[in-house]
Amino acid sequence: MTRSTASPLEGVRVLDCTQMLAGPFATQLLADLGAEVVKIERAGYGDITRTTGPTVGDSGITAYFASLNRGKRSVELDLSSEAGAAAFESLAETADVLVENYRPGTMEKWGLGYEEISAINPEIVYCSISGFLEGPYRDLPAFDMVVQALGGSMSITGQEDGPPVRPGIPVGDVCAGMYAVVGIVTSLYGGGGEYVEVPMFEGLVSWLTERAGRTFVTDEPYPRLGTAHPTLAPYRAFETADGWFAVAIASDNVWESFCAAIDRPDLLEDDRFATNDDRVENREQLRSELEALFRERSSEKWFSLFREHELPGAPVRNTRELFEDDHLCESGVLDDLEVGGVEFPYPLCPIQFSEATTRSGHGPPQLGEHTEAVLSAVVPDAEMDRFVGDDRS
Repeated sequence: MTRSTASPLEGVRVLDCTQMLAGPFATQLLADLGAEVVKIERAGYGDITRTTGPTVGDSGITAYFASLNRGKRSVELDLSSEAGAAAFESLAETADVLVENYRPGTMEKWGLGYEEISAINPEIVYCSISGFLEGPYRDLPAFDMVVQALGGSMSITGQEDGPPVRPGIPVGDVCAGMYAVVGIVTSLYGGGGEYVEVPMFEGLVSWLTERAGRTFVTDEPYPRLGTAHPTLAPYRAFETADGWFAVAIASDNVWESFCAAIDRPDLLEDDRFATNDDRVENREQLRSELEALFRERSSEKWFSLFREHELPGAPVRNTRELFEDDHLCESGVLDDLEVGGVEFPYPLCPIQFSEATTRSGHGPPQLGEHTEAVLSAVVPDAEMDRFVGDDRS
């Protein structure tokens, strides 16, 4: 494995046997960091998300697929067939990393598990993204919704008097994808030759952090409070004249600055709100005092006031407004991606290096776009017709 300062993982070759979100998110990060990612897709069908609309322009590629597979090379290969498995083994000899997120036992059923692949390439990092580690749930179908339900995040999301809510971001998938990259890069740093398993469920449970800590101390489930916080106030979103504004007052000193900025010394002198503990105890009275105040101005005017006084707070942006945000546009993390005649900004890996760069300017592949180019390097020419047909030019 060779390395270059151009991109941190340049020279690393990844075989990507993943689909849906968790696995492709992980390999997308590896691609952004400079790795060559060869995506192995089912012949004639490909990643499930290729059929999950909407489609981008006239590309035939869905927005779902495009958002998770930029810069990858697509190879159509039936891993369940003898010829496909043999070709894959030849590719594995040239790879540094293999990532898969099939149901446990699938790769082994095809003779492509860690034991078989490591016998061919002892230095490979073989990463499996699973739903659950060994235990009663091991074979449970692992979708983000299932993991969020079991992992606690749904129970603490939503309004206090409402039902549990699935967080808008698929945190079970993203959590597993990020842990996979951590595990893979850690193993590469150590020299490779290792099996790495990353579970969605146990990974998401680890993200509970303070939520778990509070539960242990109080012996009570962490409360569901909408945007409010159980131990800080005011710490919630307030409706404004034209939207919503999130306020995060986390200390008594900031509370004093906040009262001065909004010209409400009476709140500062009110015994009900003297300390954070007082404000938490009287959170409903405090909410009533502030709700009318926030409706007097637009979200952007509140944002200007908060920035002027260096207070923590921001307007709640939707996903359309976000990509027009001046700061985001100037930060350098958006790439101008063109797919099917449609141009749009797309977020790249946000990690900034002093001596290296992340990759950009790479679109998603068509199904099987690189089958011949990739396989011709490891499969004898006489056998290539099995994989690309006899109509090669």
